[in-house]
Amino acid sequence: MNLYLKNKKLLQENFSYDQSFEHDACGVGVIASLDGKKRRQVVEYGIESLKAVWHRGAVDADGKSGDGAGICVEIPKDFFLEKIKETGHEHKGEEEICVGMIFLPKNEYAMQERAKTIVEQILLENKFYIYGWRQVPVNPSVLGITANSNRPEITQVIFKSNKLMERNELERLLFVSRKKILKITRKEQINDFYICSLSSRSIIYKGMFLAEALSDFYTDLNDKRFISRFAIFHQRFSTNTFPSWKLAQPFRCLAHNGEINTLKGNINWMKIHEQDMSSNLFQNVEDLKPVITPGNSDSAALDNVFELLIHSGKTVPLIKLMMMPDAWSKRSKILPKAH
Repeated sequence: MNLYLKNKKLLQENFSYDQSFEHDACGVGVIASLDGKKRRQVVEYGIESLKAVWHRGAVDADGKSGDGAGICVEIPKDFFLEKIKETGHEHKGEEEICVGMIFLPKNEYAMQERAKTIVEQILLENKFYIYGWRQVPVNPSVLGITANSNRPEITQVIFKSNKLMERNELERLLFVSRKKILKITRKEQINDFYICSLSSRSIIYKGMFLAEALSDFYTDLNDKRFISRFAIFHQRFSTNTFPSWKLAQPFRCLAHNGEINTLKGNINWMKIHEQDMSSNLFQNVEDLKPVITPGNSDSAALDNVFELLIHSGKTVPLIKLMMMPDAWSKRSKILPKAH
């Protein structure tokens, strides 16, 4: 409590906190390092915080299957330097380590290999150097029958850019690469293929386990080298979509609570906007379509559009205003019609 009060005072003195903005956000939260330094403690607090919001999620009749929980942290460089050595390579130079956290179809080995080939093909086309693939160690004993029956094969691809790039430019290239990969896998009907994260910044560990089982299932998270400046966590209660591994949160930009009642209208509006999309930041905007992945939940659809706007160079506060505007109906007399 003393530490809480000390931090609260620090935030108030730096005009970063106002008690009038206090509100509950059940099932979702963030732990952050106030001095901008990576710490193991941040990851541990994120895991503990997720365990504390177990009541937010639903539980299957088997008592162990949840409807989605997960955590997003920074990519721990020292941890993955060792994993690169295990592939027989050594990471030299100042290029960022990139990691793709990928779900593959379970027990469909031909599909798994085809999916990996597609991933490698697109990464190589975009001038990335691939270190190799890594089987993510998991503990299925903590899963319920339902979650285990549709558990994907969970793997990571570790790679780097062949040239030094500005971080935002690198993330934009990774975004386009992921969209190209998904377009091909959808066309070839490789079901249960999903990219949780493909980034040089962050990595997402998520699934259909209970919140309390996150670090028991993903043993990577217990490694002391997993350090981060932030930990975004989420325990999901499914409303308008059936639970699945890929729809667990956090997503790539957002951890989002709430049911969007205008979902179909929003998706249709986005389809209209796709026709006129243009940006000097992308070589070919056709690579980005469809913006919203078919079959996504409302939160995942929101994340798709949010992510597009992030990589088009807009700031987070502006995107929030664009995507979640104030209700205008009661202000029709004071707001100009064009606005």
